[in-house]
Amino acid sequence: MKPHTFLLVDDNPLTLNELNGLVKYINYEKIDPASSGNQAWSLLKKHTYDCIITSWEMQEMTGLALLKLVRKEDKHHDTPFFLTHSAFTKLKVIQAGQAGVTGLIVRPFDLETLTLKIEQISRGMKDLEILNKEKKYQEGLALIEAKQYDTALGLFEDLIKKSESAEYYYNIGFIKTSQAKYPEAIAAFQKATQLDHLFVKAFQAMGRAYTLMGNKNEAVRCLNRAANIHMEKGEMESAEEVLNEVLLINPDTLNVFNSLGVLYRKKGNFKKALEQYLKALKIHPKEPHILYNVGRLYVDLKDFEKAKIFFIRAIKYNPDFKEAKDVLKAIDLGSIDSYFK
Repeated sequence: MKPHTFLLVDDNPLTLNELNGLVKYINYEKIDPASSGNQAWSLLKKHTYDCIITSWEMQEMTGLALLKLVRKEDKHHDTPFFLTHSAFTKLKVIQAGQAGVTGLIVRPFDLETLTLKIEQISRGMKDLEILNKEKKYQEGLALIEAKQYDTALGLFEDLIKKSESAEYYYNIGFIKTSQAKYPEAIAAFQKATQLDHLFVKAFQAMGRAYTLMGNKNEAVRCLNRAANIHMEKGEMESAEEVLNEVLLINPDTLNVFNSLGVLYRKKGNFKKALEQYLKALKIHPKEPHILYNVGRLYVDLKDFEKAKIFFIRAIKYNPDFKEAKDVLKAIDLGSIDSYFK
């Protein structure tokens, strides 16, 4: 099917105008330009397009982030989507392929190349490099599912020789864990988290590998990191599961009780939050941040007198605790309701 409507996205007005002019020169007239990923997403909520071409690097929302949003929507799931960049790294090629990109266009734009890319749409084609890597990746996952670990390992190691990917290293770590080769598994998980600092699955898997090795401290550290990522993303149920896993490894872990307290407070379960904070205080009664968190909880409960007690104690043990001082001042001034808004 020949495309008729285009959405072009770039936060550089010169590049956007250049791309707009080229698409028109190829003889396509129905074009909506967008100067940011957010503007493009607003247009996509109202309209459908036959083709989307967007810059990878944009300030408000990257082209990759926009692609991931688009692929989650049924009406846009199969819309041809091209990403543009001045220099695609091997990692970017993998990330784009896994997110469902149709093709990649290197800047500066070349009229002949752009024409050929758009012609792909009529033939329902994806870039061959992306297709080959996707196929091998899926083959590797199928081999893991079939417990053919040695064959799967060879495939993922071959893929890494061509281009690095956090997902590839994660799967190597999974295989090594299944083979009880825990140091090698941890090395692979570490590489995965270096490539993607928010790769929560890799942090969890690394923590479990450390547990199997008997290294409780490192296990707790990795699992706490995973829980924090879940909380940052608003995935409270997943965070709670990981933190409870930490408690099974080491019931006296200070950070777990404090983190659970934060989690339950955000969920509105103030009773459970207070229970967790008080457990943390039993282990470290002079820890300023836990004292502050208890005070913050009492603010939510509108018990400002009790809140003040804990803020004062936090300042006692850390006289430079600016945030505790500011909250205490807000309570005294009667402006606490607006302080946390």
